[in-house]
Amino acid sequence: MESCSCTCVAGTALCNHVAALMYQTAHYSQLELKAVPPVHSCTETEQRWHKPRTMGVKPGPVSKMVVLSARPKERRLVEGIRSNLYRGVTSPLPVPATLNVGAVYQDIPADLAPMITTMSISKDVPLVDSMFGRVQEGSVLSYQMPAKVVPRTFPHEDAPSPPQLPLSDYRLQPSNCAFVYTEQQHHHMASLETSLEMAHKIEVSTKK
Repeated sequence: MESCSCTCVAGTALCNHVAALMYQTAHYSQLELKAVPPVHSCTETEQRWHKPRTMGVKPGPVSKMVVLSARPKERRLVEGIRSNLYRGVTSPLPVPATLNVGAVYQDIPADLAPMITTMSISKDVPLVDSMFGRVQEGSVLSYQMPAKVVPRTFPHEDAPSPPQLPLSDYRLQPSNCAFVYTEQQHHHMASLETSLEMAHKIEVSTKK
């Protein structure tokens, strides 16, 4: 039977290093490996830059992303760079003239037409709510700046009032535990005693 211990502070009992070693050993045993496989450097393995990362990276709106410097000591902005997207027009979105893009630029060649003609804007696309107003479904603003959803709450106005505590018909059973207080513990327990009248006052003052 083999035994070992870790040199860290918690190694005298059980630390995460010992647990990780046990899991790794069990993994090698399931793979029926006779020796620990060598650790390859990044230049000896397949490049992974073309493979999307799924651990630790979650999708989110651009407005909540913060761009920080890769070198912490050279950061000039403590809070990083954030999105300052705001509504720059006062007219309602979308402008009615932009929904008829195909008819306006139909006589212009595709290589000379503005980029707005490639955005599939049409009157047939339904409109959805966003923080900037009504925008076309599937547009950038529809999923990057969605409308704020206020949770619906329905208060129960006819709900009965809570009972007065402690209950008048409830009594604690005598305890079988015998314990002798010291003088300091006796004074501490005496300071915690509260009368029924004081308990009702505390309940009323803290009830919301």
